[in-house]
Amino acid sequence: MLLCDILNRSVSCTLIWVYSLLWILSFVQSKIPDVHVTCIYSEDCILPCSFPSSDDKVLIQWYQQEELIYSFQEDEAEPDDSSISLFTDEVSNGNASLLLKDSRTKNRGRYKCTVKTSKTVEESYVIVKVEAPISRISIETNPTGYVQCSTHGVFPAPVLTWSTEPQVSSLQPVTRMSADSDGLYSVDSTLKKQSSPLTYICTIISKYSSQTWKASLLQTEIAGKDGQDLIIPCVAPKKMKNFNLTWTFAKTGKNKDILTYNSQTRTIVNHWDSDAEVELDKAQMGDGSLYLDDLEGSKYSGNYTCMFSGPQVKYTVQTSVNIDSSQAVAQTGKSKSNLWVLAVVVAGVALLGVLYYIYRKYRGKSKTSKNSGQDTEMQAVNQDKRAEETPAEDRPLNTKEDS
Repeated sequence: MLLCDILNRSVSCTLIWVYSLLWILSFVQSKIPDVHVTCIYSEDCILPCSFPSSDDKVLIQWYQQEELIYSFQEDEAEPDDSSISLFTDEVSNGNASLLLKDSRTKNRGRYKCTVKTSKTVEESYVIVKVEAPISRISIETNPTGYVQCSTHGVFPAPVLTWSTEPQVSSLQPVTRMSADSDGLYSVDSTLKKQSSPLTYICTIISKYSSQTWKASLLQTEIAGKDGQDLIIPCVAPKKMKNFNLTWTFAKTGKNKDILTYNSQTRTIVNHWDSDAEVELDKAQMGDGSLYLDDLEGSKYSGNYTCMFSGPQVKYTVQTSVNIDSSQAVAQTGKSKSNLWVLAVVVAGVALLGVLYYIYRKYRGKSKTSKNSGQDTEMQAVNQDKRAEETPAEDRPLNTKEDS
């Protein structure tokens, strides 16, 4: 009798352990892993949930953080909720997915989908993240001598870093972050400009590492000469593809478009016609240098901005151009002075020529008068001399008186 009791207990314990093990195994096998979904801010988002279709009526319930937010009974009217809904036409096919309309930061969290029938209960979980991606980035200088980089309307808060080319290790940026009423973040960071010319590079990375945006700024100065051509250099970062090139001109607070170029369509729109141009072959390779023809100081002096913009990349070069017209004025004055000097010299030579002509003429007359007097005097002397030397015809050559 005692042996039977012992055997019965052993069998009972064994059965208990077998049933427990089978229950645990069935639970492990039926457990569905959590689904991770990232919803984009202000866009619709689907939280997946499926179950084996059957002829039984189903009750679908959705919970957010264990709080019931939606309940739907098949063959009944759907709850009137403008922010969430089911695909009711697909329920009979085993689709219990929830549609979140116009996603917001409040939609983050852990959701549970429960599907109940008369025979079964199906549960699954969805982990929801909401992201407002980086849509733009700006970099510029302010009047206080700082470089500023910013972005707005981002969620979660992104990470902003600075670097330079050539590299500088002593950068000390000041970064401020704030959130608006919808929970979206704005990030502003300022960096004091260095004394040497540098390319400042601002990098913003989203928290989920799904995006990396870069913006860089280089400021230079260049001088030109009035009446001559000028090249304003601007070269894009290496291996930049599918970009737009934009040149603008600013003077006395007024901005003017110069030209735009699209690398994909290879089309250019030039607002300055023949006064400015870029070489299309070079522009396609990332060299967007601007060629200015026949400069005029008052017209072309100002600030020129070259911008390469592509997917999540923005490269800006700001060039202050000063057209020097003083040299041209000096050369003009010098030329006029030279003309006056030449005129004076010519007039002096002409005057000397006239005086020399008058002198020669006067000297010629004086010499002629003097020669005439000398000739008369010589003639008289010669006549007297001949009179003495010539004997009289009626006078004999030899006479006694002469002897």
